[in-house]
Amino acid sequence: MKTAVWSRVFTLVLVAGLVACGGYKAPNQSNNTGSGVKFRAFVSQNVSAVGGATAGLDVVDATLDRLVRAPGVTVGPSPTLMQVSANKASTLVFDSSTNAIYVVTNSSETEAGHLTLPDFTESMAISTDGTIGFAAVPNAPVLGQASGAVEVFNVSTAALNTPIAVPGAHFLVLSPDNTKLLVFSDSMNTVTLITLTNNGTTSSPNWVVGQTLPLTSGFDHPIWGAFSTDSSTAYVLNCGPECGGAAASVLPLNVTNPSVPLLGTAIPVPAATYGVLFGSTLYVAGTSPLAANNTCAGSTTAATVCGRLSVIDTSALRVSNSSPIIITDGMHNRMAVTSDNQVFVGAQQCSQVSTQNEQRGCLSIYNPSLNKVVIGTDPGPVTGIAPVTGRNEVYVIENGELRIWSTVTDALLPGSKQFDISGNAQDVVIVD
Repeated sequence: MKTAVWSRVFTLVLVAGLVACGGYKAPNQSNNTGSGVKFRAFVSQNVSAVGGATAGLDVVDATLDRLVRAPGVTVGPSPTLMQVSANKASTLVFDSSTNAIYVVTNSSETEAGHLTLPDFTESMAISTDGTIGFAAVPNAPVLGQASGAVEVFNVSTAALNTPIAVPGAHFLVLSPDNTKLLVFSDSMNTVTLITLTNNGTTSSPNWVVGQTLPLTSGFDHPIWGAFSTDSSTAYVLNCGPECGGAAASVLPLNVTNPSVPLLGTAIPVPAATYGVLFGSTLYVAGTSPLAANNTCAGSTTAATVCGRLSVIDTSALRVSNSSPIIITDGMHNRMAVTSDNQVFVGAQQCSQVSTQNEQRGCLSIYNPSLNKVVIGTDPGPVTGIAPVTGRNEVYVIENGELRIWSTVTDALLPGSKQFDISGNAQDVVIVD
């Protein structure tokens, strides 16, 4: 199952022109970052070369919600997907026009190097220490077998290592302790578990690929997963009907001994393409197919949309929401849970207008304490979600625009508080 990498062309105006939009502030030069800002977000954007402008990463002051450099880092003609290392040292940026991954040094806001993949990727991971990176490439040519591989690379040198052949490898999830990598393949009922071993030290790690184990039992078009904080359990999301299968579910997988992983009992859910673990709660989103009577699977009442959010108590291994949580439909592949427990869920290819002729977007916000869902009104796909650390705000990329949402009101900040990213924004990450 594939979702397109969203790539569009737009025009960039001069940074000075952003003053009228309330978007520019001179940086604090006392800080040693390239922009002089202490708390930053990067926004990837595509732009045509009009008036000498180039594509790149815009730098946002995440304390004041202001644009300070546009672009701040040049990383190829079509930067899209980004991944930040847990230690905030580096950011990986995928350029969709050249199939290249650029390594950005966050402290200096400069490119440290780049490497070219054999084809596109929609899923990257980087080790906690920022030393080793991974990219799932479903169309990577592999001699003597079906295409598909996990590309492994050294982040500091931006050099490819020997790839791991995994037919149809499309999405991957790295465990918090960096020792296990789950790989999900297109249209297949398998999950590949890759083990990693540190042959170096904690201060000077040397991660090497160990055992590669295809798992073939109990799966129904698995597409995503989430690891427990201690990396002992992986919760595999079976996509089911949305991906051409029979039943959606969450399947616990004990990987304490990765050589002999143990499957648990499947937890049925209406739909499952993406999920995030927050403490002991797993949030799972997906789109449930319409039945012949115009109801969503698992529901006895008619519904205008079939997007579903499931809340799973991982300590009890059961669904904890007693009634359906209806969210936007579409292909859900973005989600984040804020520190105050607001669940932001993004989708692509969602319905833009409800049956009541109301304008609607692809963003859903679930408030667990009120058991309430807010649907964003901005049309178009959601391609990036980043909670702003220490603030009651979330940056969301909607239809190529950066939008700022409040987690107190679950509403967009007033227009005067928003600012304009000139061009076509693709993704957003917090880098400090």
